[in-house]
Amino acid sequence: MIIEDINKHLTDQEFYTFTKFIKLITEKKEVNKKVESFNLYKLMLGIEEKYSVFSRIFMTAQVAGIPIYINKYFIKRDNKNINEELQDKPKKEQNNILKILEKIQSNKTIKIEDAADLSWVWYEVYGNMLFCLKEYELNEKIKNIFENEIGNYINTFIDDKLTINDKNYYRFESQKHIFINRIEENNKINLYGNNFIIQEEIDRDGFSKRNPDFCILQTVYALEKLGYLDVLDFWTEKQSDETFFDQKTRIHLNVNIIIKDSLIKEINAKYKKNNPDKMIESFDKQRGVLKFANKNIEISKNNKETDAVLLLKTLMKEESSEWKHNDEILTDWGYHETDFKNLPKNKIYFAAQKLNNTIELETGIKDFIEYNTTKARINPKYRKIDE
Repeated sequence: MIIEDINKHLTDQEFYTFTKFIKLITEKKEVNKKVESFNLYKLMLGIEEKYSVFSRIFMTAQVAGIPIYINKYFIKRDNKNINEELQDKPKKEQNNILKILEKIQSNKTIKIEDAADLSWVWYEVYGNMLFCLKEYELNEKIKNIFENEIGNYINTFIDDKLTINDKNYYRFESQKHIFINRIEENNKINLYGNNFIIQEEIDRDGFSKRNPDFCILQTVYALEKLGYLDVLDFWTEKQSDETFFDQKTRIHLNVNIIIKDSLIKEINAKYKKNNPDKMIESFDKQRGVLKFANKNIEISKNNKETDAVLLLKTLMKEESSEWKHNDEILTDWGYHETDFKNLPKNKIYFAAQKLNNTIELETGIKDFIEYNTTKARINPKYRKIDE
């Protein structure tokens, strides 16, 4: 119903059109708020003919029953050319198109089938039509059908059972591997936590410039289905030195995701396998010396028991990857709950920051301790224990 053949491998350009369309008509985000609508450009990944996008989405829009709005100004502007084209059509087609034009002139919406008929005398319909969302609600049954079809396609994508034409694509495990590499090489988790935007530069046809056989959008949808992450949004971004798009125009596909612990554990396991020399060897509590990344790091100067030393002692007691909350840490330091309000604000936060700075100076590693204003833990990827 959405996809012509759910067993045939789509390009990310094709997949983008289908999923973006469903997202727009269900969530009604990224639409022109003034007229509550969107055009075909919103459904494009890369640069392609508007007719191609229209043809791709035709059946889906037809089933969804979404109304089309066209400003009568555009009809009036091109009226001469429309009438000339109309003369060459059979009488039955003329009458049908005249009825469609009458609706537009009366500021009424039309169906997508009408837009297709109108294109025979006015090709510019594709650039001037708007999918109208005002007072529109997608039928819940139809919505479920759409989502199930996308889900069935993604299942086949995960199982590497899609038939291919024109070009090869990586098997799913390779797609997943490349995606994880994108996260790691840009240090996304350390810099932004679990919620961030991952960006891929694409060519005019929506293929990754770095790895043309890598389908980032289909991969994140697959990883979401497997419970590794949530896809919050996706959109394209075009950058050009000129006011028009040319061969020098750079196009990026941006995907906002929230990654889950299951994916982080896989990333950490891979890191441990590839970096055995970056694991914690030991911590001498008496001397305050941490043996880590082939370095003996002196956390305590002159055996002084600083907050950084105390924090490391507390966190080293934890044999799992669980977080320690501030109240647990302070209690371990010997404070009572009644003392907490009299302590300096963000005491644990600054202790973690100091500890990370000390370790970074010796090893170049910036994320030994993961922390925020309420909790802290040793980054699981540096511990030999399994998560």
